[in-house]
Amino acid sequence: MSKEKYFHVYGKVKTEDGQDHVVTIVGEFKQSRESEIVHEVTSVETKPNSYVEGLLAYNVKNLKRRLTIGMSICHPYDKFDEEIGIKVAKSRIEKGDVLGTLETSDVTMLTKDAIMAELMVKLNHVMGHIDQYLP
Repeated sequence: MSKEKYFHVYGKVKTEDGQDHVVTIVGEFKQSRESEIVHEVTSVETKPNSYVEGLLAYNVKNLKRRLTIGMSICHPYDKFDEEIGIKVAKSRIEKGDVLGTLETSDVTMLTKDAIMAELMVKLNHVMGHIDQYLP
């Protein structure tokens, strides 16, 4: 079973030369269970009071929660459209042009509020350094 959701935030910022840009940050959240084969050395009783070392192999399903962050920046001469900003940022995530990825196996991490907080932190960083993100 795999779960996928998208979250987004956006904000308006002015560059050093006075142009307004709207930055859209999108987070792609994926949760799944991935199988992993675990090997463990253990004692095996072959007959009463006779033990040998054996290799036990078994399958474990581990929880994987992943947040991948992408962005788009609206050109100052274009009219901002939230849906287009989201679409551009999502396509960048799909192409691997991302700002970063967070991954955990803990169900209490990467909750909705934590994801929104991370997106706000990234938005504030990009807006505070907008000239570094423009061509």
